[in-house]
Amino acid sequence: MIVKSIPIGWEIIYQRAHGLLAAKLAYHWKVAERPPHFVETLLAIAEHDDGISESRTPENLTEAGAPKHFQLLGRSAEQYRNVMEISASKSRWNALMTSMHTTFLYEDQKYEDKDIEEFVKEQHKFQIVLIKEFKISRKAAESAYRFVEWCDALSLLLCMDKIQPEQRRMDISTGPDGTTHQIWQDEKENLRVEPWPFEVDAFEVDVEYRELGLLQFKDAKELDENLQTAEVKTRTWKFCQ
Repeated sequence: MIVKSIPIGWEIIYQRAHGLLAAKLAYHWKVAERPPHFVETLLAIAEHDDGISESRTPENLTEAGAPKHFQLLGRSAEQYRNVMEISASKSRWNALMTSMHTTFLYEDQKYEDKDIEEFVKEQHKFQIVLIKEFKISRKAAESAYRFVEWCDALSLLLCMDKIQPEQRRMDISTGPDGTTHQIWQDEKENLRVEPWPFEVDAFEVDVEYRELGLLQFKDAKELDENLQTAEVKTRTWKFCQ
């Protein structure tokens, strides 16, 4: 879950909703510059967290009983293997993009969990096999994955309300061709991206979120029940060239 403190309690965006927002952004990419296997890539972007429980386990609450932001969660190798089982059952390309995302998350990190370390080694070997089967270079696979990561990064900036005020620019990430894109909000609150990577001159995207009026929950069951009964609201952003 993406958790933000608000005056009445908490705002919650499911990570799966964030993934869907990332896929919506990807859908608007310039047609001539889209990565190969575009439909499978969209699925990898939208569904790379689908094998992980978001609100039904004790790990989703802090010790004080507050909803736990996803960046505070520890992930197990078992959870990631579940993610990979789901992706691999759809297509090899989906599996390749998802696998590269899981190893990206642990890039340049020291492994405190031996199971995670072993999982990352497994995935690097798996990626070599898939890249060979697709008869592409590692560079080409990394370019395609940068597209996945770029869309994921922009969606996170939006969901976590990180866009800076007063037209201050900030980096999104490195795109498929190695270009670093910047985003800012203009005086009309439209979002601008430079260089512009999208097919159309203007478009809108949205994400669903929920507001919880309780600051503390006795257990994950109470948190999940409140999320299930909360009103679903929508936040929309307009992008303009």
